[in-house]
Amino acid sequence: MGVEMQIASAAVGFLAAKQQKAVYQMEADAYREQADMAKIQAGQQETERNRKLRMQLASLGTSMSAQGVAVGTSASTSALIRDEKDIAAADISSIRLMGMSNRRKYELSAAGSDASAKATTLKAFGSAATSAYEIKNT
Repeated sequence: MGVEMQIASAAVGFLAAKQQKAVYQMEADAYREQADMAKIQAGQQETERNRKLRMQLASLGTSMSAQGVAVGTSASTSALIRDEKDIAAADISSIRLMGMSNRRKYELSAAGSDASAKATTLKAFGSAATSAYEIKNT
């Protein structure tokens, strides 16, 4: 009866490992989805910042025209335009960096879950090998 219980225990151990592996794989998939979402979010934020820049430049052009200043002919207007573009470029760089950082964080988490799934499988095989050895020597 002891041998049958050891065999049953090994079989249950394999089933448990299979379920745990599935959990880790689902977790890895969820992290990959989060990485994709971080990429999309960063793209949307970049697009929004570019839209705001275009609105600011249009507003500046309208304001200068209303004052009778031709856009591009005034040094102060050109400086304001250049400053707005520089600020927007810095903002966009920050958005891209944060987006890459978030994506990387989720990709590393997914890789960790993948590694845990593999480790669970290896552990199950190790336990089965130990059980087989004990059964053989009983």
